[in-house]
Amino acid sequence: MVLTLTGTFYAPTREFPKPATSDLILPITNLSPNQLNFFAIADDQGGTANVSVPRTAQRAVLELYASGNSEEEFWYLNTPDAFLPYFPASAGLIGKGPFREVQALVDGRLAGVAWPHAVIYTGGITPTNWRPLTAYGTYDQPTYFVDVTPFLPLLADGKEHAITLRVLGQGQSPTINSDWFVSGSLHVWLGKTAITGKMTRYEVSEEPDIKTTGRATPDNTTVWTSVNAKRTVLVESVIHGDRGQEVVRFEQHLGYSNEQKYVGEGLVQWGVQLTEGTTQSTVGGKTALRDAFSFPLSVFSNYTLYELQFGAYGSAINQTYTRVLQSPVLAHGTHSTLSIQHAQGTVGMDDAPGLRHAVNGTGATDQQFAFTTDGGETYFRRIAAQNDAWLRDEVWGSLRDAEPPLPKEQIFPGGGPGFRRSLARGRRAE
Repeated sequence: MVLTLTGTFYAPTREFPKPATSDLILPITNLSPNQLNFFAIADDQGGTANVSVPRTAQRAVLELYASGNSEEEFWYLNTPDAFLPYFPASAGLIGKGPFREVQALVDGRLAGVAWPHAVIYTGGITPTNWRPLTAYGTYDQPTYFVDVTPFLPLLADGKEHAITLRVLGQGQSPTINSDWFVSGSLHVWLGKTAITGKMTRYEVSEEPDIKTTGRATPDNTTVWTSVNAKRTVLVESVIHGDRGQEVVRFEQHLGYSNEQKYVGEGLVQWGVQLTEGTTQSTVGGKTALRDAFSFPLSVFSNYTLYELQFGAYGSAINQTYTRVLQSPVLAHGTHSTLSIQHAQGTVGMDDAPGLRHAVNGTGATDQQFAFTTDGGETYFRRIAAQNDAWLRDEVWGSLRDAEPPLPKEQIFPGGGPGFRRSLARGRRAE
């Protein structure tokens, strides 16, 4: 078998200039030679990497990756600890609350944070929701940016410094469950002049402002919880480098709300969450990084039939990802992304002893997607799937040929048959 790859390279043009990529990328990971290179975080200590930043660094931006797993996979539906006693253990609810903050620290000082988008994986909540159309970010999770240029007068001295990544929740010792996969990349732009300067403003609290409330009916048949959070970050320095004296400023303004309702001893749950805010940095008064985002999410799940002989469960999910991002790390300059998804499905269970198995299921998902750049590039898609088959797929925009619609022979307007598995009573489903 012979595989031939052909690459075509184009000279930069005014419309598509050469991207201003960083000169150096320093990994913020465990650097293990025989394991995956990320920190698996299950406590409040987080993971720390020691880095040495060259003295001639003129700019430094930290890119963060964070993924909740195991008891943190559905962190956005976790129950505040104060309300767990309202439910029987059989409800299977997980505590430490629904709010999560990914923190980046430089030598122990908080430099910036990320309030993550809730990524739902292919088996998430109800697996048949995502066959074959997955939730946004499932296979390519969004990353987040913290401009640490104001820390360069401290970082760029040729010595090792500690970059720590950790996740803050709402529990006690630790604040999160197990676990989160977290890593980062420190993008560094170099110059000819050794950087000097001093930090002039540091207005960062150790923790965000979080308020948790709730109530219940006298017999606990219905329980409501509410979590609201807000956070501001401001770090400013005067630096002296290749372009003389400049003021560099990094700031964040973030807001969060999560409302949950439980009935049926916690087996029926509604969760409505909104995460939004702006992250921005300026260098010499000019915008260098801007990230404006809004992540609405609503989830309904019903497990009341799960324990029956031939049980079932289901969910309905609405999720939106809206983000306008200008980052020196990205090749497209400023780009805007909008994804609106609706998904619902059910799964039927067998009656085999021990670990039960899914034997049938239905699901339907639709998505509207839009991507634009300040260079005039556009990509729009409207797609839907039902019961393991594609219902429709429309694509338009200047980038259409890069990711065209599905072939017509793969479209089934009536949907598919859904998920089926053969079942023999008293035996494990095959």
